[in-house]
Amino acid sequence: MTLGFLVLRKGFLKVMGVTIQAALDRGHRVVLVWDPNEAKPGELVTEAELETWPRARRVVYRRGTPFWPVLEAEGIEALISPSLYYVIEATMAPEDVEAIGRAGIRLYSLDYSLETAISNPAGYGVIDTTFYVSEYQRQLHWTLLADQFAALAPGVDRIGRSAVCGSTMLDQLSVVDRAAVRKRYRLGPDQPVVLFMSLKMAVPDPWRRQVWGAAPRPWRALRALLSGHAAWTGEILRGQGYRELMESLRACCARTGAALVVKSREKNEDPPFVRDLADVFVYDERVYPYTSMELMAIASLCVHFDSGAVLEAAFAGVPSLSVAVSQAHLSGHAYFDELYGGRPGSMQNFSGVVWRMRPREAIEQLRRRSLGDFAIDPEARHRYVEKFQGFDDTHSSARVIDTIERAARTSPSEPEVVPPEPFP
Repeated sequence: MTLGFLVLRKGFLKVMGVTIQAALDRGHRVVLVWDPNEAKPGELVTEAELETWPRARRVVYRRGTPFWPVLEAEGIEALISPSLYYVIEATMAPEDVEAIGRAGIRLYSLDYSLETAISNPAGYGVIDTTFYVSEYQRQLHWTLLADQFAALAPGVDRIGRSAVCGSTMLDQLSVVDRAAVRKRYRLGPDQPVVLFMSLKMAVPDPWRRQVWGAAPRPWRALRALLSGHAAWTGEILRGQGYRELMESLRACCARTGAALVVKSREKNEDPPFVRDLADVFVYDERVYPYTSMELMAIASLCVHFDSGAVLEAAFAGVPSLSVAVSQAHLSGHAYFDELYGGRPGSMQNFSGVVWRMRPREAIEQLRRRSLGDFAIDPEARHRYVEKFQGFDDTHSSARVIDTIERAARTSPSEPEVVPPEPFP
């Protein structure tokens, strides 16, 4: 088969890197359809990065131009992308979508950090298979957007149009060379590593700017007062909570001989002390394996701010501390309470896997705890992975290719419904 992978930005390669390799290993002809003009900071895909897969053909597609001729010229039989229905709505003309349907090209949508749970149910009428990481995520999607699913045209088969495969992105753990990662960052072969995922400051959340921002404290307190947030002024005037958290983490590392590795992105707009207090400071440097997964593979503890890194940590068997800060910019999402509400047993608060604390509590705990106080409970991790990730065998990409191959052998009028494999 000729399989097309739509590569619009670096994040797409995080999701599809192992899937691309799995398709090549099965002997399929792979075409990487990429846009060299991505404007989002830090997300531009270079041709050098695509050369990671030398047996794949690379074809340029510029958004805003006709898409169907690219697929037709390459003889693509199936198109794979993260959040594919969203991509179709945002970038493709109706005539492209109609031509794809007439040609019988099958469409497959992969999940990226549980985003499928809030994707438009109308995608079920266009996408042949929407992949979920776990049965929990699929049921969450159907529940959160039940009214929209109920409004779908009669005959749309939700089971037949979806599949549970696990996380293709997290499959990248299987290609990490841990010794090479340690050597690259000059870390000892047995040295403990605390991985700190810096806070995104460049988001529309006034708490982050006014309480933890880099401006002088009196100025931030005045801004908080004038903007109706008088309750924040006490915390602002007491000190710089973000810096205190970093300093307590630095002290914890010093007590245990651990290296403090900070993973950031340029768009995070980190205060200078974040870099100054780190032993190693890293931006996104690689896509296969991607930088965050490389670092997680050598970590002893991960500290983050209600981040999707919690999924990478649990998958890699790394305990994590989720520091609860304002997430006002996400509060409108349908899945906000379910995934970020912080109740026990939720994604960011799961005993034995991830501990959730307010900043002041985290600061105090890190000042007196050692790394050994944060330990993964294997049984708790098993339940966490089953609920939020589906599988931990790093074979999710293989399951995706299995599904595509089965569909190619099956008449479109007689879809083959394969139940999800049991969690091992």
